[in-house]
Amino acid sequence: MSILFEPFELGRLHIKNRYAVCPMGTLHGPDGGVDEAQKAYIVERARGGFGIVYPSAHTVTLKYEQPMFSGNFLCTESHQAALKDLADEVHKYGAVFAVQLTPGYGRVNAGMPFEYQGLPVTTHVSASENSVFYYPDYKCKALTIDEIQELVADMGKAAVMAKAAGVDIIEIHAYGGYLIDQFMSEIWNHRTDEYGGSFENRMRFFFECYNAVREAVGPDYPLTVKFTPEHGIPGGRTFEGEGLKIARLLDEMDIEYIHLDDGCYERWNKAIPGAYDEAGGCLKIARRLREAGIKKPFMVQDKMVDPKMAEEAIESGLAIIVGLGKQSIADPHYPEKLEHGDIVDINFCTACCECLNGADGCAANPCYTHELEYGELKKTSNPRRILIIGGGPGGMYTAKVAAMAGHKVELWEKNTVLGGNINAAGGPDFKIDMRRFNENLQKQVYKAGVTVRLMKEADCASVAAYDPDVVIVAAGAKPFTPPIPGADRAKVVNAVDVLTDSCGTGDNVVVIGGGEVGFEAALYLMRQGKNVIVLEMQDNILTGSMAMNQRKSLLDMLERHKLSYKTGVSVSEINDDYVKAVDTNGEKSFPCDTVVMATGFKSDSALADSLKAEGLNVYTIGDYNSPRKVVNATCEGYAVIRNLG
Repeated sequence: MSILFEPFELGRLHIKNRYAVCPMGTLHGPDGGVDEAQKAYIVERARGGFGIVYPSAHTVTLKYEQPMFSGNFLCTESHQAALKDLADEVHKYGAVFAVQLTPGYGRVNAGMPFEYQGLPVTTHVSASENSVFYYPDYKCKALTIDEIQELVADMGKAAVMAKAAGVDIIEIHAYGGYLIDQFMSEIWNHRTDEYGGSFENRMRFFFECYNAVREAVGPDYPLTVKFTPEHGIPGGRTFEGEGLKIARLLDEMDIEYIHLDDGCYERWNKAIPGAYDEAGGCLKIARRLREAGIKKPFMVQDKMVDPKMAEEAIESGLAIIVGLGKQSIADPHYPEKLEHGDIVDINFCTACCECLNGADGCAANPCYTHELEYGELKKTSNPRRILIIGGGPGGMYTAKVAAMAGHKVELWEKNTVLGGNINAAGGPDFKIDMRRFNENLQKQVYKAGVTVRLMKEADCASVAAYDPDVVIVAAGAKPFTPPIPGADRAKVVNAVDVLTDSCGTGDNVVVIGGGEVGFEAALYLMRQGKNVIVLEMQDNILTGSMAMNQRKSLLDMLERHKLSYKTGVSVSEINDDYVKAVDTNGEKSFPCDTVVMATGFKSDSALADSLKAEGLNVYTIGDYNSPRKVVNATCEGYAVIRNLG
């Protein structure tokens, strides 16, 4: 048996494996308590085999935060009752239930600092008069000493409620630039009283919160601390400075483990890494702490999806627990499948971070946030003969789900391989998460019993000959080429072809289009040693709807590679030797061997329209409706199958 699934003792607790669901701000009731939807979400992960399960962080006062903008709360009897109900359900599956307690978010509270569209005013508070992260023109109110001490008392009261509710581990939420960390850090704490100035004074609020919790729960109750050794921003905490100094204090404390974190809101892709970030960021921090002599056990996170990486972290002593965040969203049964060797059945996270971007579902798991209403997919009592046209992510996912539901499913793909445009999205070496998702989804399609026909073009005649009960058109969208003079020259290629190695390029390349696809193609070529420049017509790059951490992650890559780009330029001509473009300073030529078009995609409804005209039962999903994202395609396809009954 892998060490990942060997039970172990943590203080008085017996934990069945090394995997934990990371605390994430996912769902909560209108009063900030655990509601039925959140309970269903958390319990599904406990049922899926995780050893430790965290819900959202629980704030201990309603005085400064509002449920509509924050995670959970634990400061009323109803909050306690809902939390107990959740704890009881989690325990039924043998999981340990851990809850973070926090005095608040401070300057990173997402609430609006002014009345807006009928929403009440939110009072932003912090250690000092810091700028509000989401509204930098507004300042936080510095907490008074009386208010600080009230928050400390609230931490103790919440700890009593958590223990009474059956919580197994309480974690002090002291990381990532949240309120406790704002007190701990010179960059946000400019006080001159006993809570500011010296290192000891800045640590006072943390220790008072910890002591209040410890006194409330007793000496044998398991406590942990989540802590960020390095913020990664100018003026923030550095590892060599106070990061290691704080770690040494934590090493002497009566806690079970240190839950490591990286970055802060300004460097959110370090705390929640996206597709362009490497896996195992916290492991590097853990290794540095071990080398510095820190002995306390660590919980680590950061895209720890590869079981070999997780196994090595445990075996080497770098970690005692591995936390999965987005992967636990993508597949709540990840540990159970991994333990039984069912790797093909794992729905791997794409690291698209759309779960942070307000998506209604997950690219790998459309049931995310819908666990209560969807429940388990059941076998149909009315099997249909379903034809799915298009083998991209939407088509593949829909085909898999339809076959699992008991329908007879055939999937037609006009190309020689499945995958569609995610072959391009997962093409570069730095997009391993999307590639892994694509590869496993293809395996799942065949395992589910779907009949796959490659190089099979769909038209009215061929579809009518197949005689399906239901047709689902998931044929995607085609790359759009703007009407630029010379765009039809042989030197002009599309970014999709570049990212799938379907075409070659010269050494000097101009990429037209400064969105995600354009920059991914540019980076891919730069890493091959090409000279590349990106031209973007708008005044800013990456203007599409990207999650904040994903955008920061890609911008980091652009900066590391020193990729050249120009904004506010309109391409007017492409000829054999150069691209001609115009900006506010006039006309300029960009010499190049190859021009890469990354100017978006365009949908075409002709096929579906013609099939409907023939009286067929037709549904359309994904980019075929309008160019969007993988999450839209898979969620729409899943909804079609569920609604078939």
